[in-house]
Amino acid sequence: MSDAKQRYSSYEEVPYYRKQWFFWLMFLVFSPVAIGILLFGDVYYKKKGQVEAFGIWERIVAGIIAAFWFIRLITWIVGK
Repeated sequence: MSDAKQRYSSYEEVPYYRKQWFFWLMFLVFSPVAIGILLFGDVYYKKKGQVEAFGIWERIVAGIIAAFWFIRLITWIVGK
């Protein structure tokens, strides 16, 4: 998203919970948090010295995978 460049002038200004590393950590550890991050804001990463945000395709794919993992977890818990 283009407003990422306007919103943050450097990657260090991005809050840790909006950085790419935190998103992927939550994605692997606790996917509902990752879904919340995607629903309520942008995820930022550094590309060629510029601050960029996840595009729509990254958000869709990550959201589908995270939702699938969450549903599988719930069905596993309920199935016991």
